[in-house]
Amino acid sequence: MASDADSLRAAILSLYGMAGLAQEQANSWLNGFSRSPEAWQACMQLLEPTERPEVSFFCANMLLSKVRADWHKLSAEQQSQIGTVISNKFQLFVSQAQAKLALQRLGLLLAAVASLSGPQACATFAGQCVGMLSGGEGVQHHMSECALSMLTALAEEVNNMDRGRRRDLVSATSSQWGDIAGLARGFIPEQMAAGYYGLVHGALLCLQGWLRMSADASSSCRMSPGQLAASHPTLLSCLFSLLGATAAEAVTAERIECLACEILCDVLGPGTYGEDAQQERTAVDAAVAALLSLRDVALTPGPAGAGVARCVASIASALAQRDTSLVCGGAAAAATANGTSSSNGGAAPAASPNVLPLAELLLHCVSRPERAVCEAAVEYFVCANTLPLEQRHPQMGGPLYASLLGPLLGWHSCYSSSFVSWNEELDEDEEAFYRFRDQSLTDLLETVFLMTGPAYLQQLQERISAAAAWQQAEGALFCLKAVADMLRGQVASPSHPHAQQNSELMLALFEDLCSPSGRSAAFLSNPYTCATAAALVGAYAPWFESTPAAPLEGALRLLLHALCFEHSWHAAARAFKVLCMRCAARLCSAPVVQSLAAVAASAIAPAPLAGQVASYVAMPLEDRQAIVEGLARVVTFLGPQDVNDSALNIQQPHLARTQSIISHGSSTAAQGGAAAKQLLQHLADELQLMAVLIKGMEFPGQPPPAFVHPAMKLLEAAWPVLSAVADAPVCRQDRPVLEAVCEVHKRALQAARGSAKPLLPTLLTAVGELFTATQQPACLDVLSTIAEVFGEVKNAPELAAAQKQSFEGAVAAASAVLMQRSAASQSLSASGDLLRSLLAVADAHLVFARELFVTSSVLPQVCQWAVAAAALREKEPANAAFSFLSHFLAASGKLFSAAAEAAAAGGAASPEQQAAAAAAATLQQCIAAQGQQLMQTLVVAACDTAPRQLLRALASVLYQLLQEQLTGESGRQWLLAALQSQELPGMSAGLLKPADCEAFAKLALRQPPLSRGRFDALLMDFAAIPRGEGTSDALLAYEL
Repeated sequence: MASDADSLRAAILSLYGMAGLAQEQANSWLNGFSRSPEAWQACMQLLEPTERPEVSFFCANMLLSKVRADWHKLSAEQQSQIGTVISNKFQLFVSQAQAKLALQRLGLLLAAVASLSGPQACATFAGQCVGMLSGGEGVQHHMSECALSMLTALAEEVNNMDRGRRRDLVSATSSQWGDIAGLARGFIPEQMAAGYYGLVHGALLCLQGWLRMSADASSSCRMSPGQLAASHPTLLSCLFSLLGATAAEAVTAERIECLACEILCDVLGPGTYGEDAQQERTAVDAAVAALLSLRDVALTPGPAGAGVARCVASIASALAQRDTSLVCGGAAAAATANGTSSSNGGAAPAASPNVLPLAELLLHCVSRPERAVCEAAVEYFVCANTLPLEQRHPQMGGPLYASLLGPLLGWHSCYSSSFVSWNEELDEDEEAFYRFRDQSLTDLLETVFLMTGPAYLQQLQERISAAAAWQQAEGALFCLKAVADMLRGQVASPSHPHAQQNSELMLALFEDLCSPSGRSAAFLSNPYTCATAAALVGAYAPWFESTPAAPLEGALRLLLHALCFEHSWHAAARAFKVLCMRCAARLCSAPVVQSLAAVAASAIAPAPLAGQVASYVAMPLEDRQAIVEGLARVVTFLGPQDVNDSALNIQQPHLARTQSIISHGSSTAAQGGAAAKQLLQHLADELQLMAVLIKGMEFPGQPPPAFVHPAMKLLEAAWPVLSAVADAPVCRQDRPVLEAVCEVHKRALQAARGSAKPLLPTLLTAVGELFTATQQPACLDVLSTIAEVFGEVKNAPELAAAQKQSFEGAVAAASAVLMQRSAASQSLSASGDLLRSLLAVADAHLVFARELFVTSSVLPQVCQWAVAAAALREKEPANAAFSFLSHFLAASGKLFSAAAEAAAAGGAASPEQQAAAAAAATLQQCIAAQGQQLMQTLVVAACDTAPRQLLRALASVLYQLLQEQLTGESGRQWLLAALQSQELPGMSAGLLKPADCEAFAKLALRQPPLSRGRFDALLMDFAAIPRGEGTSDALLAYEL
């Protein structure tokens, strides 16, 4: 029989060397074995330099995971033994350079063991690692790498500790921190001079980790700049010297430079503050002076200068976040410049002489063409603007931000001059470019606009007029969009000093953009300019709404033109929808709507050629829907004489395309394959667009007398097509198509509401037949909508009977399908959509047509399916079950109370009371039949199967099931019986104990009962115990 070590070795080799089923089996076995106690010994046995590298690495990694997860479960003797073995194994691997990966993992393992073994062990381990640092070549170099790696790992382990243990470990290793900070005195400069850049990088990583190892865990650095400069005066200067340092390889130099910059940002940023203000100011002034000393390097053209400039900008931004007034202020300088003194009659606080030189350096950095440099400098300028103007030097106000206009509008906001498309772009990253423009640059542009006002818009005008390429025009349009919220607010406020001037400049900019003869329009043949222009119009839609002089029709023409380019589809469609929604009142004339619809149809629903299937539209359905929504909104503002004709005019292209697919594409659809799938999806899209149009026909209030609701007109026109689709065998087999057909019916009912009542007999019959033939859940959703819109159809006995018959028939048919699938050994979760729709239609009738539901013959079936669905892990059916059960129990409680009151009153019962008593009896039978099973299902679901986000809904059902008027003593007994089961989830794993169940039962059944909110919280805390997410202690709070 193979030993555990042999089995482990074989599984690891299978994991790395096999594929398919063998690899999956090995992975499964390893996951299980890693949680067993035997894994300790087997892994340590295989940790040998003679083993294959992947075996040693995997075993070291498994031990690392077990130490972090299970170290506290071991006795002190076991911990000591394992620690000794791992240390011995490390010594074996140190001399084997070829086993570097395993050695690295062993170092992490030793660091984890040390951090978990207490302060003394942690300090001893750190001291041993420091003693290994010697630099040099060969073995010494190798030992230094290991030592730095282990010290870095130890810092990471300590940083992940809870507050108490972290504080103790930081205190215990304080002497080692002094040694590590001392690396800057000799170790780092020596290794840098000798060309051992790997050791320099490792030392910086170690230094960064230990700097972040603060005792309180609330700051990003263990010491403030002043404290660090006082105790380790060479550290900051050493880090600054690494900015721009040369190395044999450019990549290595960049890594060292970036890491040194990160450490400086940690130290000089808003992390830790010392108590000695003068000491802190001296340190910050020294840091600013160090930045200024890098000016010449930072302004050097090329990658080397760009790297230093980015570091300078990052550190300056960190300093500005730390102390904005010291780094960016200048109250004394401002007072001197203005010929005034401080308000209290005394000397004004001394301003740093480096404020203006630093700002000038940052301006030069932003003037570089590299985007990363500008991005790093953004926070400096944003922070500077948080200071009141009277606390700044005069040059740190408007003049500073006016100087930013040139580089920001000139190139940082623009695509590169050689840019054609992202498919051809090699130097620029698309995601990084848009993230910079939409986040960092937008923040800075808003700040610049706030400080420069109309000058900002004037610069945009000038740049558009002088633009020689589309990149320049697009960049200017983007800059106008970036300040949309701020500019609209200023223009809308008459009291703002720049309101009138900004309004005039805005109007001039948009007239130029929206006019075919404008300068901006000359660049709209480029898709990227078009997309930005469309997004710009959408951002200023509220301004178009409130400004009668705004070029609204020109803006709509621009958006429809933008639909010609794939890149601008999304922006144009969204802007078109927003503009139509906001400005519908200004567009409400039939000729305007007809013109817009005709142009839009050419992009979203081009007419099919005679005798051919309509061509496929590549524009995403979401964008096509947005355009239809915008048109529908405008139609609703037309007069009664025009609204129906205009709505039909918009729907006609989609009807024609749908008809062409049915008439000329049936043979292609019947053949199957990719072409058939695309054709059917094409058909479903057209139907969905008709549903969106119908949805947009909702009118507030009641329509005028004798007015045919446009939703009904649209449905009437589409009915032949809908019937043809529903009757086509190939369409009946396609779920998206049938869902689209049902969506049209649902939207028509929701839009027309009472006006759709004459349609109900036909619709009930059609939907019932369609569901019987297809078993598509969407059909049941139509019945749910009918119940929501019309409730119980009273004063129309024939229609009420048809509604009840349709409901009962649909539930019976759905139940039969579910039973048939269950008999075929298909799990209930596989029919989750059908089950969800079944419970949803029952829930809708229970809430909106209660009498129909309670008197229906399918009530017991629905309750059985609800109990079954409550046990599922799938969110949708489980949520539908909890919703139905909650409403069912609430309705039962009301009926029980009404029946009890009627019985107590005595006398002859009225027909209504008799009906209520009969309904109460029916519901009582269902609860008695299903109550115990439901209680057991709810308890198991709380412990395991119910999705976490549904636990509150589950608690609602359980709370009602325990109410005295519903179940009496039976409910209490059901709960106790369910909690006494030894097979509850979590029992076998030791997570859930009988004492936890007893405590929960006591609290859930207490008198007086817990409030509803407290009960919900109780159940969620109880459910966390068997799920391994909480402990029994959480239940103690409810006993108070």
